[in-house]
Amino acid sequence: MKKFTVLAVILALVLCALTLTACEKSEFGLIASTEKHMTINARNAEKDDTFMLGTLEAGEGEQVTIVADLKSGSIRVELVAAEMQDGGQLPETDGDAIITANLVRDESATGTLPAGSYLLRATCLEKATGTVEIDVQPVS
Repeated sequence: MKKFTVLAVILALVLCALTLTACEKSEFGLIASTEKHMTINARNAEKDDTFMLGTLEAGEGEQVTIVADLKSGSIRVELVAAEMQDGGQLPETDGDAIITANLVRDESATGTLPAGSYLLRATCLEKATGTVEIDVQPVS
């Protein structure tokens, strides 16, 4: 009888641990944002999670650098021109990306941008945990 009680307690603890793991909170969004820098944070972000925020400002002679620090998964980062529509309407959010980077682990991407304002569109391609840094800086 004592063995049965010990096994029942162990089984209950294993089930509790599995339940807690399955319910672990998922996060996917910006944790820092200025005109020249953004940081994406993913914590157990689910595949196809997405968000779009802005804006990054690029001047003449500047480039964007995107650097991943992902423990797992993959994230797509896209920069979309944020031009105001006729009549002062908000910019189109489904526009074509000027720069696209599909990032895994510690990959990075660099590209030049025409001067202007850009929206950030991020999509989780595979369940992901980690950060992605986006910086606009002078071309060196």
